[in-house]
Amino acid sequence: MGNTTAVIYASKLGKTRKVGNYIAKSISADMFDLKKQTMINMSAYNRIIFGTGIHAGKPYKSLVTFLEANKAELAKKKTSLFICCMYNDEKGQAQCERVSSELGIAEAVFFDGKSEKNEEGFEIAIDDFIAKLRA
Repeated sequence: MGNTTAVIYASKLGKTRKVGNYIAKSISADMFDLKKQTMINMSAYNRIIFGTGIHAGKPYKSLVTFLEANKAELAKKKTSLFICCMYNDEKGQAQCERVSSELGIAEAVFFDGKSEKNEEGFEIAIDDFIAKLRA
């Protein structure tokens, strides 16, 4: 079956793309940028990790459209979501919970870019998310 994990993301300013690349490389996942590719054969994947930035409180439209178009196939997969947003603490958590509920992806985390960083310049929370994915 080959690689069983895919990271599919929508990025406008580049932060979500960088985080998606970091996650995909860390767990040896295939990576798809919805700006470049919207037709993705998901049958080869058991797990799909979605990523999006937030604009005006909403996830990027390309991700929402992709999720709606692939709802039946995604119901058979283990899914996770990461959000790159500007809020931290309770406000970021509330936004993450709202967006994950709207998108129908229960396992979700947010990264605000302001938290403590690892030696590669990524938030330590991203490494924690990666560790959870590997478990």
